Amino acid sequence: MRIVCQKCAAAYAIDDRLITAKGVRAQCPRCRNLQLVRRDPSAVPSGDVPAAPPRPSAPTPASSAPPPADDLFGDFGNPPAAVEPPAPPQARPAKAAAPEADLFADFGALPAPSPATAPPVDPFAALGPAPESSGGGDPLLDFLGPAPTAPPAPVARISSEPGAVPVSVAPPAAAAPQRTAAAPVAAAAPKPATMGCRTCNKPLLDPFDQALGICDDCRQREPAGGAPKAAAPVPVAAPGTADFLPPLTAPEEGGADSLELMPREGSRAASGVPSLGSEPRSNPRAASGAARSQSNVRSGSAEMPGSRGSSGGGRWALVGGLTLLVVGTGVGGYFFVQHQEQERRRTESPPVAVIPEAVKAVLPRWKLKYLMLEGTSAERLAEGQQQLARDERSSYSEAEESFQQALLLDPRSDAAIAGYVQALALGRGAGLDESTFSEASALIEASESRAGRTPLLLLAHANLLLTRSRQSEPLDRAKALANELLVQAQATNEQKAEANLVLGRAYLSTSGGLARKHFDSAQQLAPEFKRIQYYRALAHESDGEYSLALETLRKRLTVDPRDWDSLAATSRIYQEVGEVGEARRLYEARVKADPGELRALLPLAVLRYQMEGNPATGVRELRALLKSRDSHGGRDVAEVLVHLAAAERAAGNSEAGVKSAEEALGLVKELPEAHLQVFLVALEQRDAARARKHLDGIKGRLEDRALELVLEGRLLLLEKKPAEALERFQDALTRDERRLDAQLLAGVAAAGAKRREDAFRALNLALRADPLRLEPRPVATRFWMRPSETVRGVEDVILSLAENAEDPGPYLYEGLLRFHQGDLDAADRHFRDVLESDANNAGALSYRALIALRRGNLAEARALSTRAVSAGRQLPVAHLAQGLVLAESRQVEPAKRSLREALGLSPTLLSAKARLAELEAAQRRDDARTQLVKVVGLDPAYLPAKRMLYLLER
Repeated sequence: MRIVCQKCAAAYAIDDRLITAKGVRAQCPRCRNLQLVRRDPSAVPSGDVPAAPPRPSAPTPASSAPPPADDLFGDFGNPPAAVEPPAPPQARPAKAAAPEADLFADFGALPAPSPATAPPVDPFAALGPAPESSGGGDPLLDFLGPAPTAPPAPVARISSEPGAVPVSVAPPAAAAPQRTAAAPVAAAAPKPATMGCRTCNKPLLDPFDQALGICDDCRQREPAGGAPKAAAPVPVAAPGTADFLPPLTAPEEGGADSLELMPREGSRAASGVPSLGSEPRSNPRAASGAARSQSNVRSGSAEMPGSRGSSGGGRWALVGGLTLLVVGTGVGGYFFVQHQEQERRRTESPPVAVIPEAVKAVLPRWKLKYLMLEGTSAERLAEGQQQLARDERSSYSEAEESFQQALLLDPRSDAAIAGYVQALALGRGAGLDESTFSEASALIEASESRAGRTPLLLLAHANLLLTRSRQSEPLDRAKALANELLVQAQATNEQKAEANLVLGRAYLSTSGGLARKHFDSAQQLAPEFKRIQYYRALAHESDGEYSLALETLRKRLTVDPRDWDSLAATSRIYQEVGEVGEARRLYEARVKADPGELRALLPLAVLRYQMEGNPATGVRELRALLKSRDSHGGRDVAEVLVHLAAAERAAGNSEAGVKSAEEALGLVKELPEAHLQVFLVALEQRDAARARKHLDGIKGRLEDRALELVLEGRLLLLEKKPAEALERFQDALTRDERRLDAQLLAGVAAAGAKRREDAFRALNLALRADPLRLEPRPVATRFWMRPSETVRGVEDVILSLAENAEDPGPYLYEGLLRFHQGDLDAADRHFRDVLESDANNAGALSYRALIALRRGNLAEARALSTRAVSAGRQLPVAHLAQGLVLAESRQVEPAKRSLREALGLSPTLLSAKARLAELEAAQRRDDARTQLVKVVGLDPAYLPAKRMLYLLER
């Protein structure tokens, strides 16, 4: 059996009889590497193989042997047959064919012929069969054969003098037994001929001959010019001789005859020596005949006159032949090793990718969702990609499920992970909860470590990070990933367009110009992307260009009237700029085109209770939608029930709201908007256990982490844990500085913990903040809450800090809390109590002036604001109150001065900026617009500034 070393790629042979059923460990004779060798199931046991009949050959002298079967460069797949060792006196059965020859086989069997009579020796001839293994010894080395049974053949010795050449030396006295005939040669299985010689039409069995298109005989005969002569006897290599390779020396020192190589087997002996051929392997055979006639002993320095013509050509021909022999040996060995390495790699099984721990963590939970999973991963992957290509919010949730199923069917699919994360990010956006975000981050990072940072994975990762666009670190990482994708050569135009969309969305809140630039680049790379127009409209909106935003969306709706994302964005912009009637007409037109379309009917009912302040009508329209609930899916019905619960609460029917929300949870268990409605009712009823149960349903899912912290803090206050609640409120302020409700609640929590100084410090900051902006309130939201609902239910906690009845601090801050709750009567009463003990309290005077302004009492408001400014010139709220009162009294220039004073003391007073820009719009339109754009940039939910911008454009 022929073995290839796995370490150095050397080939050697092992007797099949030594290989057991479980295999045997064999050691490479070259590098001594041990490897396990198993029996070839297709091989026939050596004992059962009949001896091949001897090939008929011409009679040769007793000292000659059959010519070799083939050389190394003949055919790698058809090894030459080896010469069988001489048989003992008793005849024994012929053995099977010997293992094929190899470049790294035993070179010691090459004898050096005598200078006078030895014929040419082919170093690439067959070296004889592998000797039989002995009965004892190490079985790992048995394949190396027994000790020689015959004396070694003559070897070549070389003098130590410079330029010495090999000289034939006779072996020791003991001679090998006299042989009368050549040993039978095991015939190698001939390779079928695929073509014939172009000269004699002889079938070509040798792949090298097939490549040249001519047989060896014709190739040797073509350049020959001399008369044929008798073939010289060929010596036989003695089996078992020691490893010895005759040195290759320069021909100047003689011995050229000893370096001649014998012709290949199958070629006829040529009387004339052929000239040097073009093929490398024929060069050794083409040694000049003149070289054999020169003297074996020559001077190393002198040259006889006239000898250049007789021996110079042969000498240089021999040099060229030896050079080509060495080059040919190296090239042949190199290609043989490469061939063996390719075969080894081809037979090796590809490594199996390891399933990451992040994938193992999600598979059991996903399997419970898809118990009857059928089909293949490729089919589910194709479905998900088609759903993503639709570019619709409703299709993203479908794609999310398809990619989950694809990953269940093939946990090693990186494409399924990338598609799932992409659908998750585009479909849920900022509403992606923290646990799912962390899970998706682990999946995409594990896939990147396994498959590399491919464009598909980078794009999905960047979109995932954009769901946390309010946080600077994820936003910067998303930009970096998108820029990395743009410079990758393997990224497609569609993927580069998606990367530009990521960059454009990342710049929406900071630079509308940069955002539009990236959207334009995306349009050039992928004009078919529907989302580009949608995002371009958002860029116009971020720049305060509401007319351009609405025009862009209308163009998109003209092309596709059923683009519900563009329709919802148009309605939202109309609501934010105060054009609720336009938003209503937009959906009414859609209802006329599609009378039963729930996506048009539901927004009309939502407008009733969220924007028009008519919850009773909203409840009636929502109940009407539920009459046809059988024609809608479970999720759609649950959405209607959630809005019904919110409308019932707005109308004062908390229990009915809870009933509708719980019914929605029965249809869709993990519905955060339904959990929110039940949680708010539990807070209102002071049911801490019920509120705690539903808190887990809203954590990480409200699209506003700061709001979630405020609600969690409210629950902790209800559970009598004010210290922990204080931490939540402070964390909420860190995430969103606009949340004045968190500032007020931090003071309440500190008061509940009896930390008077901390409470007054937090409440004093709330007193100096913008009094007209308690919290950012989005319009048309599924997470609806009543105004000021976050600060309700915490009354009288601050009053517990009062040291006596005349302590003004607790009453001042309790009045501030009641003012932001919307209870103006209670607030005014507490401020009056403060002024009774401290008549010049600027804070109490300022807020009393604002209360009088809301009630329409301008005279009282003007007097109170004047007293407030006189008592507290360093209080920004006092100047703001005076400026607002003067503006309502149409005293424009004094109002501007007061508002500028307020902004000088507190640049974050957005109400002062907006009102000042409105007053300056008549004379300085561009400056006014610049100021309003800054306000919207600082707080996109500040609707008065958006309304003013829209009016300026009109």
